[in-house]
Amino acid sequence: MNFKVGDRVSLLRTGKAGTISSVLPNDSYQVRLDGGLGHLPAPGHALALLDPESPPPAPPAPDRPASGLQDDRHDTGVQLAFDPIFNEEGEPANYQLYLINGTRSKILFEIKVKTGDRQRSSKFGPLPPYEKKRLDLIPYAWLNEKLTVDLDVRAAVEGGTGPRHFHQVKVRPKQFFGSFRDVPELSHGAHLFVVFPHLKATSVAENESSGSTLREITRAQLKKQPGSKPETMRPPSLQERGDFNPVLDLHLSALVDDPSTVSKDKVLSLQMEHFDRFVDQALRLDVERIYIVHGLGNGILKTEIHQKLEHVPFVRKFSNDYHPKYGYGATEVVFDS
Repeated sequence: MNFKVGDRVSLLRTGKAGTISSVLPNDSYQVRLDGGLGHLPAPGHALALLDPESPPPAPPAPDRPASGLQDDRHDTGVQLAFDPIFNEEGEPANYQLYLINGTRSKILFEIKVKTGDRQRSSKFGPLPPYEKKRLDLIPYAWLNEKLTVDLDVRAAVEGGTGPRHFHQVKVRPKQFFGSFRDVPELSHGAHLFVVFPHLKATSVAENESSGSTLREITRAQLKKQPGSKPETMRPPSLQERGDFNPVLDLHLSALVDDPSTVSKDKVLSLQMEHFDRFVDQALRLDVERIYIVHGLGNGILKTEIHQKLEHVPFVRKFSNDYHPKYGYGATEVVFDS
């Protein structure tokens, strides 16, 4: 349905009423909300026309208690909220980003905000159960720049951490404008994304295949928190750091004594096993950067490494620029300091 300036409309999801103040591209409209709540961009499919003489419809009954974070019997999952901040004209200029832990578990998180291939910010830390964390300001213009938010979360449980939960939220304007709803944790409306409805909170500390990595990454994460003093953590010694070679050569001849003993269908998995162990060690030793030598070849190994690095916590950036020794056959990885 097409609306025009001056039409009275309601937001289908929240029931809030307002007036169309301007027509935006891509079947979107600027709505001036009743009650001095400012302006809100919304897609046409999220609006319904109101009779100018009729009172605004009552908002739908909430599907969770108004106490929000106070009632752990109604877990709401791990959520991202974009709280609009309006300029003097009543239009959204920025969005305050919040991470909301609506679960009964303390979580360890890492969050990266990107536009296109450019990383805008990266933060990590603990978040107690039923609390929220105020993060970065998201400029309105970023909605048109392929905005994504990478969220990496683990529940902190007795004996270690729970399984890793990772998801990339792709924020696109049409979807974003339709996500506005009441957020009890903020006591007002915001654009809300439920990233993880539930968290597995079973310890993986005894699982050697994944527990070691999670345990050591968690220690590295806690070590970087201001004022933290985890008693069980032993900082890496100067000897350990000195012995660490920041270059990993993934050519098969550098990994095994006799490459002919490795079948072709096992080569890639063997290389990635060495990659995983190498990155795990680099994280434990808190090194600043490493180099992964993958060669040129058919590009399969490089692609696999780059896809994996997209999801490795604490990676600030990685690049396959020209190296004086390895040419374009190596990837440089820089970790958060």
